[in-house]
Amino acid sequence: MSVTALDTHEVVKTLRAAGFSEEQAEDVTRVVRDSQNIDLSGLATKADLAEAVAKMDAKLAETKVDIIKWVVGFGIAQTGFILAVVRFMH
Repeated sequence: MSVTALDTHEVVKTLRAAGFSEEQAEDVTRVVRDSQNIDLSGLATKADLAEAVAKMDAKLAETKVDIIKWVVGFGIAQTGFILAVVRFMH
């Protein structure tokens, strides 16, 4: 993306010709000029987002493994409890 200088005088003239008052034209031009100076370096890039998604996918996989461990463990404990109850009943 190439950066070009904003010809503020030309912008004011164009806005004035479109019916803006002098004050309105200068205010709009000031806003446009100031918007060119915004620091965008803190915004996330596609690479940042891809990295975040990859980390979330890895964390999700870990969570799935943990859930499976808990379900299997609970199933084994429940089976043991049922066998103990059946044995106690006889």
